[in-house]
Amino acid sequence: FQFHYLLSEFSVLENVMLPAKKLNEKSHADIERDAMQKLEMLKIDYLANQRASRISGGEKQRVAIARALINNPIILMGDEPTGNLDSHNADNVFNIFKKLKEEEGLSLLIVTHDEDFAKRTDRIIQMEDGRIIS
Repeated sequence: FQFHYLLSEFSVLENVMLPAKKLNEKSHADIERDAMQKLEMLKIDYLANQRASRISGGEKQRVAIARALINNPIILMGDEPTGNLDSHNADNVFNIFKKLKEEEGLSLLIVTHDEDFAKRTDRIIQMEDGRIIS
């Protein structure tokens, strides 16, 4: 999530739906319903018809999370998910991840240089020069 890589010419809803369309295991109606549920869970369903180019950085981050969740993964990996966010939105992303872990049973693997973010997690593995140091 370090960069959202949303397609600016598509709506928020269309961006979230793309991975499920690619997987092609559900009908269009089911994919759209699932995408709306993910947007509702992240409290951004009101943005569904907005173009991705018209929303804020924090909103783009949540859209990227919804998109990552559309195919119901068992593990979610993030590379510096709060790297481009202000402290308010970084806090929001952390709380979303915590909720996903607690309520959805999702496992999270997050790579970050943000020590404040890391200290709030269940487990920290520190690496230096490609080696685990603690």
